Parts: sequence; structure tokens; C-alpha cells
Amino acid sequence: MAGQPLRPLPAPKSDFIGLEGKVHLATGGEPPLLVKHREAFEAFAIDKARGFDGYWTHWKVDDEVRVTVARMMCLEPGDIALLGNASDGIMSVVSGIDWRPGDNVVAPELDYASGRYALASLKARGVELRLVPARGWALNEDDLLAACDSRTRLVYVSQVNALTGQHVNLEKLSAGLNDGPMLLVDASHAFGVVPLRGDLSDFLVTACYKFALGIHEGILGWNRRRQPDFAPGGAGWSSATAGPTAADYVMKPDARRFEYGNAGHLGAYLLRESLTYLESFGIDAITAHVRSLAERLIAGVGALGLEVMTPAGPENHAGNVCFRCADPEAVMRRAAEEAILVWSDNGRVRISVHLFTTQGDVEIFLERLPRFLR
Repeated sequence: MAGQPLRPLPAPKSDFIGLEGKVHLATGGEPPLLVKHREAFEAFAIDKARGFDGYWTHWKVDDEVRVTVARMMCLEPGDIALLGNASDGIMSVVSGIDWRPGDNVVAPELDYASGRYALASLKARGVELRLVPARGWALNEDDLLAACDSRTRLVYVSQVNALTGQHVNLEKLSAGLNDGPMLLVDASHAFGVVPLRGDLSDFLVTACYKFALGIHEGILGWNRRRQPDFAPGGAGWSSATAGPTAADYVMKPDARRFEYGNAGHLGAYLLRESLTYLESFGIDAITAHVRSLAERLIAGVGALGLEVMTPAGPENHAGNVCFRCADPEAVMRRAAEEAILVWSDNGRVRISVHLFTTQGDVEIFLERLPRFLR
């Protein structure tokens, strides 16, 4: 969007499908799709009906998406793999490390299961999983660094914690690791709402269906400057080229080596539209917008005497605000009866604000929350 004036926030709700008459505060679980996605789907369908030429147009769209994603991640287009989901990206990284008995991996105890389970699977290979507890609900980056030693091979952390909404200081973590263990960052609750820094980690994975406004697919960013020789533990027709015999292959030189088969072409058409839309407002402007609204939610929820899990201070969170109460699911159901959508799981309520959220949306929720708690 270079050279074009940025659109003002909040974004019009009329740009989205199904937001009429709703207060949508559930993007951390499922966001609405764009009206423009109908055109993107139509373009995909038309290309799919074009046979051979249409099929290769799908791959051209994939490459357009790589360029945009790379720009947003501070990486290069060749660093970007389009995968089925973020968990595929995590396991692709885990599968490519030459593990030895006595190695260890480090992750926050409160981080999402996709990372914890992937690392826990290494126990059968003699690898220790070190889970770092939070202080209250907040992860201290110093504690994560202190858990590492000379046998630590990988540190996994979410840029924005799915359970608590905390935004982790990646600059501090990256500097503290000091070219020691590899750093794998999950940006699923950051992509599309706060800036990404793939240059600070060895690998960056993300889902596309949350704040990035896409569908259920994933992306892996491979920082080839930090890990130039890395390769996943598997291969497929799309990740390699023919070797000297039918029993040999050569890995592709870029992140396509992580794509064993077809990329999710429909998802790429939709994500191309989503990222163009997000960039028309500017990620920095979106960040300022959501952090201001989140600060109001943190203060408003806390004023009701509820246990707020999300740390205050704009730099400490993104678009999610989480709190505990006696019956989180009842709060979600009562809110839904009044066309207010929030998210409830893991014993807490999560409220998510994004570029289409208005100050009025936040005030309506806070005004009615005492009634939802009864």
C-alpha cells in the first residue's frame, strides 16, 4: 500500500459478512470473513475451471501471498511456506532437528497445546520438556531464559498467549538466547493485529484464521539467514526435485521444502484479499486501535472485581483480554442472546477486539457484563 493514504479506523462493519446487528468480540476464536472474499472465491472458482493454465495460476497467487506475508513478517518471500495449519509448521520444525538423548526444550507452561504437545512427543527420544510456570498469569522472559542450558536445543513461545492475552517481549528473548537454542515463535494471535518480527526468531508459525482474517490454514516462516541448512524430516513431490535416480530427490532451496503437496490454493486467494485489506489501514494503526480498546476492557473488567489474566500496559497485550469468573460459558451464552459474541474455554472468558471494533462495542459489553455474570 506504499504511496496510498491509509484508511481510517475503525473499519466499517459493512466490509464484513454477518456483522449486522452484532457486537463481535470473538476474533481470537473465529473472525468474520470479508465481503470481498466472495469475489476472491469467485476468482478461485473461475481459475479452477481453466484446467492446466488455471492450476498454475493458483501457484502464482500463492507466490503473491508469500511476498505480502514476508513483508509483514520481516522475512524474504523464499522464507515463507504455506501449510495446512500452524501445528504442521511446528511439527515440521521439530521433525528436522537431530535430537539426542539428554537434549531439552523449553516452553511456557501456559502456552497453547499445539506447541506443548509437539515438544512432549520428544520424550520418547530422551528429550526433556521444561515447562516454565507463569508468575500469576504473566510469563517473565527472564524465567524462560533461565530455564535454558547448554543442552537446550529449542525454545517455543507464542508472541501473544492464547490463554492470557499477554504479548511477549521477543526482542528480549531473542537477544537473551544469543545464538544459542533455536527460537520457534507462534504468532497465531499476533498476525494481522500487531507487527511480526520473523527476523528475531529462527522459525515463525501462524494460523491464518484469526486476526489475519483468513481461513483454517497455516504459515511457516523459516529465517534462512539464521538457519540456512535446515530441512524438515520428511519430503513430498512438491518439496523436492528429482535426484539422479528414482530413489533420490533434492530438497528445494527455499521454504517450499516444507510444502509436501499442494498448498491450500483457495486459502491463498482469500488471504491475499485479507492482507490487502489489513494493509490498507496499516498494521501500526490497527495495533494502536486495538491496544487502546483493550486497555479500556482491562480497566473496566477489573473495576468489577474480576480476575483479569491479561497484563495492563499497551505493550503487554494485543487484541485479546481474558478474565476468570464463576461460569465463563454462561457469560458467553447470555451475551450471545443479546448479539454480543465473546469466547469461553479453558475456564475463562476471552474478549477480542480488532480493526472493526468500536469504542461503542466495548462500552456496550462493559455495561451489560454485570448482568451476564449473574
